[in-house]
Amino acid sequence: MENVGLISLAAYLPANKIDEKMVPVLVDFLRQNTSLPKEYIDTIETTGLMPGSIETNYDGWESQPWFEAWINSLSPKKQQDPFQGTVERRRVPMDPVSVRESIIPHPMLPSDAEVIAAAMAILRSGMNPNDIDLVLAHSQVPDHALPQNVSLVQHKLGLKNAGAYSIDTCCSSFVSMIEIATAMVKSGIKKNVLVVSSFLDSHVTDKSTHFSVDTGDGASAGIISATDKGYLASHSSSHGDRHDGIIYESRLPLLYKGLHTSPDHRQLVTTFHNPAACKEIAANAEGDMKHVVTTAMEKANLNIDQVDFFVTHQPVVWAGEVWRNAVGISKDKFYESFKKYGNIATAASATNFTEAIELGLIKADDKVIVASSGAGENHIAVIQEVSNTLIENVKRFA
Repeated sequence: MENVGLISLAAYLPANKIDEKMVPVLVDFLRQNTSLPKEYIDTIETTGLMPGSIETNYDGWESQPWFEAWINSLSPKKQQDPFQGTVERRRVPMDPVSVRESIIPHPMLPSDAEVIAAAMAILRSGMNPNDIDLVLAHSQVPDHALPQNVSLVQHKLGLKNAGAYSIDTCCSSFVSMIEIATAMVKSGIKKNVLVVSSFLDSHVTDKSTHFSVDTGDGASAGIISATDKGYLASHSSSHGDRHDGIIYESRLPLLYKGLHTSPDHRQLVTTFHNPAACKEIAANAEGDMKHVVTTAMEKANLNIDQVDFFVTHQPVVWAGEVWRNAVGISKDKFYESFKKYGNIATAASATNFTEAIELGLIKADDKVIVASSGAGENHIAVIQEVSNTLIENVKRFA
């Protein structure tokens, strides 16, 4: 069996510019092969941008009539730095079908965000979509609680020969899917696996919480196949005693004044549910990440000087630097995009991997650690030796 690894990567980040050469190819693919709403495709064709917008701190908070009440609701420490290092985040557009047909419209369907990211990854690979024989997906906010999005994504992409499995380790799911897909291709069970993940915070945000400033929207995708270079090793850990630290909970916004005659404004929102578990997550963040990374390096017979690059999830502004220092990686071998995108959860590590390649920070033959934490709580690190195929494909339309 040849080496197995990533041969393509792409990310859908609202309002980001699409490579000029990719625009007509992407538009044609989306029109001919997918059931993506035409409004999104028209936006790509006419603007050359991914559908959606950039939300600044002013847009989302400072310009709002409730801003002073929000500031006053924060602890004195948080009032001194209410945006906690976040400068902007991305927001998906409103779903055009719900705009036309619903009194209360909702943001873009997560499955549509996943289709855009996946379409770009497929086009970058140069692969016939019919050669993809499995889709692995994680929708941190699915279209519906049951079933998950993965079969819908397979259908919307028109992947006639692909099975579809849902994988969930929360924010670390993309890295987990790399490990699982690699094993399946290495074993000969599958040949070409599409992995897709998304987090559309716009569906589950309560802007009156202190941490809502950190979170944004994004989706990512990659393809794992036999290639010249690839997977070297991985390691994961789990700490289920922290399971209820961060959960989705149906409730009213924290900053809410209503009457008994008011509509029910309850919605599913991200909640720091168990403060004790959350403190334990933060206290152990450095050690847990260091453990999975160093164990993966031991499995690969590597020392830190032989590692060329490190990409991670980015849950809060300080996490990346803490993890980089804990592992012993120098700044020139590290990339994160927190100030642009904030916490985009399961899409973060793949986005950072993709952008580091696009920027020329990661090159062929580089040994790259991709690592993430995930609520639940779990950690995983995968080490890839980057193939020339991956580099060429990511830059195919540049």
